Amino acid sequence: MRQTASRRQFLRLSGAAAGAAFLAACGADSETPLAASTATPEDPERSTVAAVVPNASEPNTATAATARRRELPLGDRRQLERLALPGTDWETPVFINRSGQPGPSVMVLGGVHGNEPGGWAAASEIADWMPDRGVTVVIPRANIVATRALQRTLPDLGDLNRFYPGEPSESANAFPMQRMAYSIVELAREFEVGLLLDLHESWGFFNERTADGTAFLGQTVTNGASVEETPRIEAVTETVNAQVSEREQLVLRDRDRNRFTNFTQRPNFDPSWPTGGTSSLGIGRFVAGLVPVLVEMGQQNQPKSRRAELHQLFVRTALEREGLLATV
Repeated sequence: MRQTASRRQFLRLSGAAAGAAFLAACGADSETPLAASTATPEDPERSTVAAVVPNASEPNTATAATARRRELPLGDRRQLERLALPGTDWETPVFINRSGQPGPSVMVLGGVHGNEPGGWAAASEIADWMPDRGVTVVIPRANIVATRALQRTLPDLGDLNRFYPGEPSESANAFPMQRMAYSIVELAREFEVGLLLDLHESWGFFNERTADGTAFLGQTVTNGASVEETPRIEAVTETVNAQVSEREQLVLRDRDRNRFTNFTQRPNFDPSWPTGGTSSLGIGRFVAGLVPVLVEMGQQNQPKSRRAELHQLFVRTALEREGLLATV
């Protein structure tokens, strides 16, 4: 019988050797840790953005809690930048790329957990992709404080991936990441997001696991919508797997599961949950028509740069199949 191990338990039980291996995996490609810098609009990597015009006329509404923003015309396209939770210690950029053409809306999350740098490295690149159709909404570092600390999260922040649908900023006792969860849900509603890609990392590879649990979810894809959506995600996974090595191939974990279903199929759904909540796989309960997908890369003996490349490959493949990007 397999035992169940969480990521935290796995690292604690593995001791110093496992911790050293984790750090080696994150830095195996000799890159400067992303936690050493913050991907703000003022960074040199974003210095190509020339004309910045604040939109002072935008209403101060709940869905525009990120109302402080920059706006860049790109022909008949438009790239918007907002701040989620502006004016707080947890404010983080949100990049909205409008193609100028009708099409679907896709959201990409990185940095939900601060010790998973491959995901936020990928999302930081994806934030600059301009779709050919539809809209992309990208939050590279959803828990920006945790990414700076290179920790999963901090006790006073709470775990973002356990807090959806979150709490409004006006909630006095809400954890910061409950407020961030609320902002993400509101953005998904505002832009009528149909597909959410949440980029994560685990330590061990699922196909190499010695125990079950969150410590061994590397190279997996989990579909949080109804089982009817499985073929849609399976097609993306198969396309990616045809382009990578055998060890890097992704496992679609939920073919026979219906644990997380669209809210319209849940007779006991209660949209007024005040605290706690679900992971990103349950956001479909709160945003009509949204299909959430959790993508996990394995850190063990896989450099950060490669994990980021694989995340980008999955997202690009999904955007192509959804019609936002032309197939290369």
